[in-house]
Amino acid sequence: MGLLILVRHGETELNNQGIYFGKLNPDLNETGVNQARSSKNILKNITYDTIYTSDLKRAHKTAEIINYNNLQLKSDKRLRELDFGIFEGYSYDELLKLYPSELVESQNNWREYNFETGESVVDLQKRVIDFIDKELDLNKNNILVTHWGVINSILSYYFSNGVDGYWKFNLKNGGIAVIEFLDNFPVLKGINIGVEL
Repeated sequence: MGLLILVRHGETELNNQGIYFGKLNPDLNETGVNQARSSKNILKNITYDTIYTSDLKRAHKTAEIINYNNLQLKSDKRLRELDFGIFEGYSYDELLKLYPSELVESQNNWREYNFETGESVVDLQKRVIDFIDKELDLNKNNILVTHWGVINSILSYYFSNGVDGYWKFNLKNGGIAVIEFLDNFPVLKGINIGVEL
């Protein structure tokens, strides 16, 4: 039996501003640092064997804060957020003016649309599940500190049909989700643990 403990990074100013960003690399704001500290307090009740993080600053800083066992952080680019391509750095209102047809396409074909120079949700899920399959021992307790899209692609993979459930989960900044594996059978033990909804 093992646990897959998914932690969403704390808040950044781009989260506050409603900006599309995946590969952009902002740091945590003050609220984000406090969210990570709150997550650390919750995680002190859960033992873990390994801790992996996206290499982007917002996730890496969150991982540094929550790592109460002071284990070596293992950074991996496969845990990066979805690459929003030409949408990176823009708000929804700006995209309505700059890329109106692409915005409609991204909504109508959200599974496979790659944002022109980015990647699709299907591609995101493939790289994340590849990481899990190749790197993790699911009989151990593993923490992944990562991003909304990564976490939703994992939850959707295990608890819906491929990416069909991608939009059906809403892990808050600093939120924690826990999947328990019993002989490789995933059971969702909790989501947004310790976060005010």
